[in-house]
Amino acid sequence: MDSNHNQFALPHKVYEEALKEIIKNNLNKSFDDYQIIYSSGSAKGDGYIGVICRIQVVDKETNENKLNLIVKLPPDSPTRRQELSIGKFFAQESNFYDNVYPMYKKFQEQKGIDVEKDGFHHVPFCFKTLTQEPREGLFFEDLKACGFEMFDRLKEVTKEHVFLVMKALAKLHALFYSIKNQHPELVEGYIGLKDPFTMLCDKENSSFNPWFDNLKDQTLEVVNKSENKDMVERINSLLNRQFGELLNTCFEREKTEPYATLCHGDCWNNNMLFKYDKDGTSSSLRLLDFQIIRHVSPVTDLMYYIFCCTKKSLRDKHYQEFLNVYYEELCSFIQRLGSDPEQLFPREAFESHLKKFGKFGLIMAMAVLPLFTSDVDDIPDMEELAEKIKRIGADEEVDKSAFNITTDKTYDRYAERMIGVCEDMYSLGYI
Repeated sequence: MDSNHNQFALPHKVYEEALKEIIKNNLNKSFDDYQIIYSSGSAKGDGYIGVICRIQVVDKETNENKLNLIVKLPPDSPTRRQELSIGKFFAQESNFYDNVYPMYKKFQEQKGIDVEKDGFHHVPFCFKTLTQEPREGLFFEDLKACGFEMFDRLKEVTKEHVFLVMKALAKLHALFYSIKNQHPELVEGYIGLKDPFTMLCDKENSSFNPWFDNLKDQTLEVVNKSENKDMVERINSLLNRQFGELLNTCFEREKTEPYATLCHGDCWNNNMLFKYDKDGTSSSLRLLDFQIIRHVSPVTDLMYYIFCCTKKSLRDKHYQEFLNVYYEELCSFIQRLGSDPEQLFPREAFESHLKKFGKFGLIMAMAVLPLFTSDVDDIPDMEELAEKIKRIGADEEVDKSAFNITTDKTYDRYAERMIGVCEDMYSLGYI
């Protein structure tokens, strides 16, 4: 095999064998007829659970690029695997591509829906999954080779970006609702599904508590400067508990049922790729990273994306429009799938869930805005982070400020976004 390894190479023979299988199944020539070009598939700050490799399969005779792949692999570090429960994240995402999405695609086809044209197709094609620990892996089509781009997290999204996300999430949620309504046995195994991240945070004396304490301190430093004393009091009261407990206030089944659905769970710009028209308008979307899918209120996906990925100025103009776009698409797609949206998720239930679980936008903003507003050079090294978490688990003293990635240079950027979220939470009655 001729290979140009560049900055990257597949770290184990099991991955090379999987690549050979993909080439054999998708191309007409022998594996030896191709040059394999490897490179890193992500920049610092693009992913936190896996290592991303980009592969180009080039015909030696014609020099044509015949196949473009993205491979997501687990980190080699045993500490990172253990402390971040890497295996569980890969198992969850493999389950989505091996079982959930094929079920969704088949159900749409049975309803006469052209999936690629106007159904839920907003995921990359997955060629193969590997689920055997510690050599898990996922092999995807390289969407960047198809013209999709990752949005710069430091830029401002437009309302058109948000509309695309709302419509894609609506279809994703509608599928679970409709299948549960018509074939409940198919989704029975996903009822009450928790994600690996929540389970990590939910442990008694979780090693993530010092990390959360630092995030809480950062948030309150911004909030406590506000002249709105009622808002300050409400947020201080809300945050007077551990992170896992806060998450569970938004995930409790008795509060979410019968309107829970299978949610993406990690809705932010780095887990999405956009394609643009010639005039620069975002026209197409793909969702990535289904590693923390969870069975909860659909509102949690909306709150995560809207409050963590948009600025207050955009929400001031279009927030209600974002919700309306989502709900109208949800109802329309449920009807096309043969069910009654008024029965599965009536508007009153949607509004009730916004009041009950809207605070999830604040909880996630507190957790992720320091990262989303940081410069690339300030993003933590995941190996170092895992070591800190390990030391905490061993009852060693770790200064919680070691988790602080907001610098003097980025503080104003972070503070503007954070106080904007808090003010909206308060004015909307979510806290």
